[in-house]
Amino acid sequence: MKYTKIKIYFLLFIFGSFICACVPKYNPNAGGYIDTNKSTDDNDRSFSPFYVYEDFPSSNNHYAPSGWMGDVANLDFDSSYTQDTQKGRTCLKIKYVPEGIKQWAGVYWQHPVNNWGDKNGGYNITGAKKLTFWAKGAQGNEVITEVKIGGISGKFSDSDVAWLKELKLTREWKQYTIDLSKSDLSSISGGFCIVFSKKDNPRGCTVYLDEIRYE
Repeated sequence: MKYTKIKIYFLLFIFGSFICACVPKYNPNAGGYIDTNKSTDDNDRSFSPFYVYEDFPSSNNHYAPSGWMGDVANLDFDSSYTQDTQKGRTCLKIKYVPEGIKQWAGVYWQHPVNNWGDKNGGYNITGAKKLTFWAKGAQGNEVITEVKIGGISGKFSDSDVAWLKELKLTREWKQYTIDLSKSDLSSISGGFCIVFSKKDNPRGCTVYLDEIRYE
């Protein structure tokens, strides 16, 4: 009987250790949540892809497209579009109609949801060297005014910001890269941001995005 109890306690300890190892932990020094299954050593090349968007739904997705900005009524957002994806079953389809007063609109992928720097969140993505994503336009010559990571300010501000501007798309899928090799990724609440403007798209635009991830 005594042996059986010891055996049960041992099994519970092993199971509990496994659960703790799989749950993202909060890093008080970095000010963000970190996936402990991913490397945080800059010299370690084994960093696993950290997805903003892989598929819908996917347990690998991080951040939520909750930070709508500008003329939000002029954006039509489909996170589960199934036709002609770059990879997997779904991709993102975003349509912008330039009819609003502000003449621009955009979306921030945030952690946690609706975090504009007033919530203690974000991920520690130290070890990533770049953010890559695939994009194309419905007609070709559509322009993404800005794509960026980080940049959220406030009490719990992002540790860095990096961006690309004025990306002219083609009708074919093309991969784009934001260099993060010198960025401080210790606390990133704004995992991805995309902006469209009337200046760059006077007749509006429809774009598709897929495989948005840190590498």
